[in-house]
Amino acid sequence: MRLLPCLAILAATASLAACVPQGGPTRAPHAILTDHGNRVDPTGNPGEFEVLARPGDGGAQLWCAAGEFAQSQLRASPDRRIYLVTPRGPSATRPGRTSAVFTVMPSPELQARGDAMSNQMLLGVRKVGTNFSTIHAYMVCRPPIDVPD
Repeated sequence: MRLLPCLAILAATASLAACVPQGGPTRAPHAILTDHGNRVDPTGNPGEFEVLARPGDGGAQLWCAAGEFAQSQLRASPDRRIYLVTPRGPSATRPGRTSAVFTVMPSPELQARGDAMSNQMLLGVRKVGTNFSTIHAYMVCRPPIDVPD
């Protein structure tokens, strides 16, 4: 008698597990509008994407958008590095806009360039090879902690 309820629970669990995506990404990354309003477009190169700047955005906002895209669309692990491929400047795909291009799949040359940089503290988007972990870039999105008086 006890076997029947156990089999019913096992069958229900197995059917639910079939609904949960397994493994890596099951679809190609697509353009998104981040929580802070930046548009991010895949460039067509594996792991590479363009972050469009909004008026007044600094490097932190572009790194935030890069971290959000790397997590949500590329399913990058928190310790995966995001590298700056093309510094902030005119967008190659959107005339009249400013952007920066990032990747989570750096070429050996780009990775070596990033490795040669000293410890990075500034969230700049001017030096090719600048890189941060996905979690670091994404954590920039968080508002500062408001400490009560």
